[in-house]
Amino acid sequence: MGMKKKAYPEDAKTMIGLSTLGWTETIGGSFIIGMFMLYLTDYANIGAYAATLGTILLMAGKIVDMIDDPLQGWIMDRSKPTKIGKYKPFIIISIIMITVSMCCLFAIPQGILGNQALVSAWVIFFYLLYDMGTAFNAQNPLKQSLTTDPTIRAKHITWPRVITMIVVIPVSFFIPMLTSINEKIGNMSKSFSLLAITIAAIAGICSLIGIALVKEGKHMEQDEEKKVSFADFKYLFINNKPYVSNLLMTVFHGFVWTMVFATTTYYVKWAYCTDLSTGVVDQAKFGSMTLILGMFQLFPSMLGALVSPKLVKLMDGPVRVMRLAVIMELVGGLSLFICMMLGILNTSPALYFICIFVLLLGGGITFVPGSMMGVECMDYTMVKTGKEIHGIVNSVMNLLSKIQSAVSTALVGLILISIGYEVDSVTDTFLGELSSIPTMLNRFIIVCGLIPAILCAITLVFLKIYPIDTRMRNEINEKIAKMR
Repeated sequence: MGMKKKAYPEDAKTMIGLSTLGWTETIGGSFIIGMFMLYLTDYANIGAYAATLGTILLMAGKIVDMIDDPLQGWIMDRSKPTKIGKYKPFIIISIIMITVSMCCLFAIPQGILGNQALVSAWVIFFYLLYDMGTAFNAQNPLKQSLTTDPTIRAKHITWPRVITMIVVIPVSFFIPMLTSINEKIGNMSKSFSLLAITIAAIAGICSLIGIALVKEGKHMEQDEEKKVSFADFKYLFINNKPYVSNLLMTVFHGFVWTMVFATTTYYVKWAYCTDLSTGVVDQAKFGSMTLILGMFQLFPSMLGALVSPKLVKLMDGPVRVMRLAVIMELVGGLSLFICMMLGILNTSPALYFICIFVLLLGGGITFVPGSMMGVECMDYTMVKTGKEIHGIVNSVMNLLSKIQSAVSTALVGLILISIGYEVDSVTDTFLGELSSIPTMLNRFIIVCGLIPAILCAITLVFLKIYPIDTRMRNEINEKIAKMR
């Protein structure tokens, strides 16, 4: 007998769609966190002011986001469902905007490189376009509409996460691929742009196919009197305990992943692959080291995503799993800092990779329970207000994610500025003061080790006040079934 086909929303078409529609957003986010500052400072060929430009842009862009992101969330919630759904049209727009902006951000035209004003205008415009695109990426509101069943929701979160982690391999192994391509092209800047555009374009096409495969779920019928208003923001931050506690956890915990990924490539490059007497980077060794780094970033993230649904079931909900994972992250980050203080980290790549593995295994486990708690907050808000304000909820979380990415990358930028960082974009040789490299490396470990450990400790405190348990979760699901 053949296997019985599963019904919507567990059918193959929906699962494939959910597993591909987020590729653009995930790859784009990985590039912005891990590669954007690296491209500007090392490969864009725009000179010593690259670190300053990137740092100012990342921070100033968040000021715009504070107004723009909630506004875009409000627009999505106010919109009427179309033939293809309420949130699907916005996700399509998001995919196109992110793809175009990524291609342009990582390929600054040669004709404007000599003009700082034009370069700045180009980078600012397409960075803001990227930011606006991510604000319309309403994946969680889309998933919330599909089902309230916790088991199915876990599948909707887990398998797209695992598949996306496999797809993000080109980002994890970007530097080895870059060095291989550059052997034929002979120009690191051009090789970087070519590879980045190729990855972004492929991700964009696959994401558009993915969103086309997903049938959006049902929505509440709302009359004009129950239209979403700006007053609903007040409810979120004053009377909604699940949302507030989850928001506070996200404020602190969300920095952990971004701070690690913003620093790892820089650290491996200058700690283990550079002759500190000349500033020359061993490109073959750099390629090998980043290949290992990619494996130590990818494998624990995938493993964590695979085991976390089983842990959620075993521990009767996402909260205990989240606590366990955050403790693992705390141990990994604190170990990095202690090894740095003992003076053994810069000379031991194996020790560095082990600490990163532990930290990111915890991070991989947090994804599913963290996502489930976020969607639960949407459920709770809908039951209490009688309105679907998922776009606003999602936009606030997106805004936080952007701020965390920007702050993490900006911290790297400030470290680079403080030591007068400058690299030859063709040969990849360090042009600054060589004696400043050890100081730079120690500051990187503070950013990716000590600070994340402190943030994890704070997260554990707020995790204790998260109120949704199994009983409340079942009550919420019963009420939603009656509302739709």
